[in-house]
Amino acid sequence: MTINEKLKVARKAAGVTQQELAERLQVHQKDISRWENGTRTPSIEVFARLCKELHASADELLGIKEK
Repeated sequence: MTINEKLKVARKAAGVTQQELAERLQVHQKDISRWENGTRTPSIEVFARLCKELHASADELLGIKEK
């Protein structure tokens, strides 16, 4: 699963819409859509806030597995 797919799954698991997440992050809803479609990626600063808002670890969203 790609990062954009993981982001969408995490958002839905958190029970928030793209619009709600955009408001919490102070970005446009279209940004969330672009991240989930894989046409853009969030900045590292926004990514950190995404992890916090979605209660997901960076490792989880990036697909990093411990050995």
